[in-house]
Amino acid sequence: MKVVRSKRLDKVLKDPKAAEQLRAFLASASLAEPSDVEITVKDSKGNSVRYLPKLVRVAGSGA
Repeated sequence: MKVVRSKRLDKVLKDPKAAEQLRAFLASASLAEPSDVEITVKDSKGNSVRYLPKLVRVAGSGA
């Protein structure tokens, strides 16, 4: 499994509750089934930042 890092993901990982939701998603996610998980956190300015995790197939060596 590969994880694409982004600024949104970094914000999610800094929030304990959101990080727990992401771990739950990773534990139960499947390529065959769509997920309805939506993680929302606040940025430093108080704006909502949405993160919609999804699994995608990766081709190439080591995938």
